[in-house]
Amino acid sequence: MQKSPLNPIFCQLSPKLPLRAIVIVPFVLQIISAVGLVGYLSFTNGKRAVNDLAHQLQNEITVRIQKKLDIYLETPHLVNQLNVNAIRLDQLNIQATNDLELHLWNQIQSFDSIGVIGITSTSGTMVAVSRQDNNALNIIVTDKSTNGELHEYTTNSQGGRTQRTKVVPQYDFRLRPWYQDGIGAAQAAWGKMFTSLIDEKVKMMATRPVVDNDGNVIALVNATLTFSQVHEFLQQLNISKSGEAFILNRSGELIASSGKTDSFINNNNDSKLIDALDSKDPLIRLASQHLRDRFGDLNQIQNTSLLKFDIDGKQQFLQVVPFSDKYGLDWLILVVVPEADFMGRIYANTRITVALCLMAFILAIFLGLLSCELIIRPVKRLKEAATSLSVGNWEQKVKEVPIDELAILAQSFNQMTEQVEKSFVELERKNAALQEADRYKDEFMKNISHELRTPLNSIICSLKLVLDNFCDSPEEETELLEQADKSAIHLLDLIDELLDLVQIKEGKLIIEKKLVNLSECLSEIIDSQQPLIQQKNLELYKPNMSKSIFVEADPTKLKQIFLNVIDNAIKFTETGSITIDIQLKPGMNTYYIDEIPIAVVTIQDTGIGVEPSQQQQLFQSFVMQDGSTTRAYNGCGLGLAISRSLMELMGGNITLESAGKNQGTTVYISLPITLQTSDYS
Repeated sequence: MQKSPLNPIFCQLSPKLPLRAIVIVPFVLQIISAVGLVGYLSFTNGKRAVNDLAHQLQNEITVRIQKKLDIYLETPHLVNQLNVNAIRLDQLNIQATNDLELHLWNQIQSFDSIGVIGITSTSGTMVAVSRQDNNALNIIVTDKSTNGELHEYTTNSQGGRTQRTKVVPQYDFRLRPWYQDGIGAAQAAWGKMFTSLIDEKVKMMATRPVVDNDGNVIALVNATLTFSQVHEFLQQLNISKSGEAFILNRSGELIASSGKTDSFINNNNDSKLIDALDSKDPLIRLASQHLRDRFGDLNQIQNTSLLKFDIDGKQQFLQVVPFSDKYGLDWLILVVVPEADFMGRIYANTRITVALCLMAFILAIFLGLLSCELIIRPVKRLKEAATSLSVGNWEQKVKEVPIDELAILAQSFNQMTEQVEKSFVELERKNAALQEADRYKDEFMKNISHELRTPLNSIICSLKLVLDNFCDSPEEETELLEQADKSAIHLLDLIDELLDLVQIKEGKLIIEKKLVNLSECLSEIIDSQQPLIQQKNLELYKPNMSKSIFVEADPTKLKQIFLNVIDNAIKFTETGSITIDIQLKPGMNTYYIDEIPIAVVTIQDTGIGVEPSQQQQLFQSFVMQDGSTTRAYNGCGLGLAISRSLMELMGGNITLESAGKNQGTTVYISLPITLQTSDYS
């Protein structure tokens, strides 16, 4: 085929350009462009990577702080609840001072984060145990025997008093703010931060009133946290070279920080929180100022925010995360990371890139000149051949040239043109094969996801009921754990059988038929799904499983089918019921078995239903009703397709009926029975 000539303008200009320029200039321009582009992309991508890394670091730090605070702040309320329960169950007499001292002395040893545990009665008695800096335990008491004074005693290894170390005269705990706030709250709550009269440390107390059967407050239990522990935890965090994390309340006061700045100031022997704007740490002070400038009132911060601000022209990454609990605590967690902590390597790489660009430019010119000189001479000898090719058709053979390398190149070119068409045809065929292989790969991966999720849901549900203490008895807890164990074993079986799913498409899957008690098989699957049904508060109606109905089937594959269908019924049913039934029906030619009764397992739910036009599609691979269903309920759509294939291999069938959307779904699973071994005549 005759090809169009070269661009006329280029043909006119090319004789006027020296060969050296044609070879060197494009080569040098390519080098400069490539290196410059790589340098620019390296810098911009590095900077973007720094932003991502800083945000990931901030997220990790805030998550660690949140987890620490969750445990740290929940512990005092847990201790208070234990003591309230002990008092209400008459296991603890609040009037027996010696018993209270021993109880609290033993209890505080189980909670390392608690500084003080105390019980105060409305009759005027207070008993508490405090943890000292050397981890020693002291008893604090005020009652009739102390004559209105507060006494502190050291203790021996059995919790008994040894030596009085401090006396606070004219002490009435009922006048203390923490007591008045705790009684006034009428529920578990946090008191305001206060300075302890014993060790003069700033603390925060969790309180809970104790109410008798007549509704009267008889005591106040309390557990106290010392905030130096939070400060020490933040200092141990590995943030960055100069990054910091700190905690503010909604008034902008500094609760704790990872820096060396103290969060409290002393004023007339009384410690109080300092405003973050008055902090000596410039990073804390300027970050707090930026928050004030951005939001005005810190109470306006309700969601996690990622911010940036400058300090002396250097950019800082700031993440602020609200933190609150159910007892009224409302704080802000801030993590500040200077960009300079990460950009040093980026700037160094940029300088190296610029230097490499200059070196590449010089080297490119030198190599271009050298290459040009090496090419010009043999190219001139190929001029006649090139000229004939430029005016002839492309099918013309290139004549051999005396240079060995160029002769080989000419011969290879001639052979290449002959193989181009064949190569394109072969490439198209291979491309189609690769697309088909990719489709099967995606199908296989989605299949794995769907099949593994079903038993995992049963395991998670059973364990969650146990962990959340929903069990009414140890027997029920054991039963749930056994169900989780069965589902775990079933999960291992599914993993071993994943390769069988590929063989379904190839017709190579081996079905090991055995005599299976249909009732027992179905009952086992129903029992494994009971926790999930109870979790969703669904009603379950199931048949009498005492009768034996035997069928010839692969027991593992049959359980897999029942598990898929029942799991779908639970998944797509938010309210209502699930009804499972077993019936015997006359044989039908549809199943290729004449005059042999059919066992039909019916699984009916009151869930989202299926439109009639979409029902048949559900038995195709990777098909669900629509995109919204997939997003809302998860799943890859393999369950019914795999179930139908397995049923057909076992000589049975599976069908689905639904009156429409939100009208429930009924699935029929049919297998021929073995009359000689069934209780049904």
